[in-house]
Amino acid sequence: MVVTETSSFDATKPLRVAIIGAGIGGLTFALALAKVIPDEAVKIDVYEKTKEIKEIGGGIAFWSRSWELFQRLGVSEALEQHLQEKPVAERSLVWAITRGDQAKNIDMFEFYQNGSPALFHRAEVHHTLMKVLPPSVKVHLRHRLVSYDEADDNVVLNFDSQEPQMCDLLIGADGIKSHVRAELINKRFPDEKKSINPIWGGTVIYRSLIDAEKVKKAFPNHVSLSKPMMYMGDGKYSVTFPIMHGRFINMAATVTNFSKDGTPFDGPSSETVTKEHILSLFGDWSEEYLGLLSNLDDCSKWTVQYLNILQKYAAGRVALLGDAAHAMYPNLGAGAGQAVEDAYMLARLLLKALENDIPIHRVTDAYATTRRPIANLVLQKSREMARVGSFRAPGYEDISGADEETLTRLYEKLSMDVNEKFNWGEPYPVDKEVEKALEMLSMH
Repeated sequence: MVVTETSSFDATKPLRVAIIGAGIGGLTFALALAKVIPDEAVKIDVYEKTKEIKEIGGGIAFWSRSWELFQRLGVSEALEQHLQEKPVAERSLVWAITRGDQAKNIDMFEFYQNGSPALFHRAEVHHTLMKVLPPSVKVHLRHRLVSYDEADDNVVLNFDSQEPQMCDLLIGADGIKSHVRAELINKRFPDEKKSINPIWGGTVIYRSLIDAEKVKKAFPNHVSLSKPMMYMGDGKYSVTFPIMHGRFINMAATVTNFSKDGTPFDGPSSETVTKEHILSLFGDWSEEYLGLLSNLDDCSKWTVQYLNILQKYAAGRVALLGDAAHAMYPNLGAGAGQAVEDAYMLARLLLKALENDIPIHRVTDAYATTRRPIANLVLQKSREMARVGSFRAPGYEDISGADEETLTRLYEKLSMDVNEKFNWGEPYPVDKEVEKALEMLSMH
């Protein structure tokens, strides 16, 4: 059936929303929708392809703008149980930035922002969201979407080895390798086919949780026990911060060959590696940094992939959310927060549409039109920060072997570049963007 995009919500029955993917973005959207819309007005189903709900990965950050949304959704108090320190609104240290690729650290500068970040292990956030979901949200495991068929008044979901299901609105929150994205592009936006599959950026990231007690015994005053650290070096880059009430130090270290950016990656997207392998890559780094690496345990290696910037996030009764729409580099720690912003805005738009009998296609259009420029900006800034942090951005060609005067100039430039990349959000307050989207929704 041809989609005419003229249908509006039927006020006599609940809005049926299907969310593909039970990651942080999908669960946050389910929670936001259940928070703002009464149970009798919406039916929320989350479909997850795996046989159990579990989150893999390492540390994760939420900056003040996304943390405030968690507060509004009533989940911040539950999340705070996992924090060593609760986020504050005052100007706070974000990163102590040092040069780690020397025999002795060179402390370059400290980066501050208004509002401290909330730092977690990813699994803590995921488990908390699952725990606070209201009973009205149904999570279905072992549901792998293979295709969908969009009609004028519904979307039929076709699953592998499961019965088809029907919804009024389909949300693709199924991550960087999103099947919903592939279907949407093939059906609606054939000119966007370059964004169906993620791209390798030439970067691999090594992750581990380091037992803080082990570090404390060997290095009682190690700075990473108490501060979020950013270690920069030529072609390499690492961040560390304490999590899980200070019991562990989250470590993420990247090694990049930017000449490989945009090329296919031949190998597994993740695998287990040894401590010795990581030490061999960073063996000429500072004693302070190597003191952390000597206590590594359960190390993994991941390829860093991202999306070619997608110009269309939604059409008709289908919309993309989180990594499915704008998977980015991890270097700004902004990917999860952008998914939270997607979720919050889309829930607010749906509430207004239900209250005013506004057609679904206008909801998805207002959402995509407003969110796309900002999320794509953050995606681009994350790629730029990857180059800045490993001294491979324009202007840093002479940093190796530079004299003291040149280094002073380059470190001043570095401070300005870091501030510019991390402060992307100042011109785009969340509430202002939501109001812009709501105003667009009201226009005829």
